[in-house]
Amino acid sequence: MALPLILDTDIGSDVDDALALAFALRHPGIDLRAVTTVSGDVVRRAEIAKKLLQIAGRDDIEVCAGAAVEPPAGRHPWAGHEGEGLLDKDESVEVSERDGVSLLLSQSGVPGIEVATVGMQTNLAAALNRDPSLVERLGHVTVMGGVFAPVQTQRGTAPPSIDHNLNCDPRGALRSLNAGLRVMYVPVDVTVHTPLSQDQADRLRKGDALCRALTRLIDVWMRVTAGVDGRAPSDPAALLHDPLAVACTIDRSFVTIEEMPVTVALHQGAVRTFIDPAAGRAAEVVTSVDGAAFSEFWLDTVLTG
Repeated sequence: MALPLILDTDIGSDVDDALALAFALRHPGIDLRAVTTVSGDVVRRAEIAKKLLQIAGRDDIEVCAGAAVEPPAGRHPWAGHEGEGLLDKDESVEVSERDGVSLLLSQSGVPGIEVATVGMQTNLAAALNRDPSLVERLGHVTVMGGVFAPVQTQRGTAPPSIDHNLNCDPRGALRSLNAGLRVMYVPVDVTVHTPLSQDQADRLRKGDALCRALTRLIDVWMRVTAGVDGRAPSDPAALLHDPLAVACTIDRSFVTIEEMPVTVALHQGAVRTFIDPAAGRAAEVVTSVDGAAFSEFWLDTVLTG
């Protein structure tokens, strides 16, 4: 039986959210029940998700705009290009009248339901505040976020504050991830090793309407990030941060996972995930990935699913 899944996402900025949505749609082992959005203009993000679902012929999946909070100083989760390559400037797409927090609460009792949060923890924290018993009802949460080892990028070691998802809503992250939910972390120190090459993006371009829509979003993302931090033309088309998190809900063959006692806390002004034997809660942590194998798996799934 396919895994019932809710995707909670800040889709529209980094292209990896759209790539994660496509994977959830195309993998036969995932039954995507709904999409909820966080961060910035949550309605526009919901319209982006709904448009992709319409292109994929899946207008039956509910999309709900969720909650948004003001990010801390220096954090910029809304870049301004959201929707380019997919929606016309004044195009409006009808999404659910129900808010994302209400959807999470209503779906939490579905047997085996899981939530993949590939954006901020805002919706989940709001749902817990509204109904703390969600901890007992919700099956499992997969979190794209956290840092448990040095973040080694092509340009050297990045600081733990690179963890965008947890640090754009620190209060939400602390509330949600310390609540006692059963959590699997797919951390930034692992997901940085999941490049989608430009050759793979070109192969995606030859696919169906959904695949072509994804490549338009990849093209926008590459334009937006051109010249940022010395980005070179030979760099990957995208990093599959969020697709890896979604994939780990159904297939762990590309990763190593360890159980660890984890505490989430503020440290020097940023949200950090700590291995804490004294007070940490048991959690699953992805510690490594075969990035090359995973990117091929992702591409094959989206092209042929």
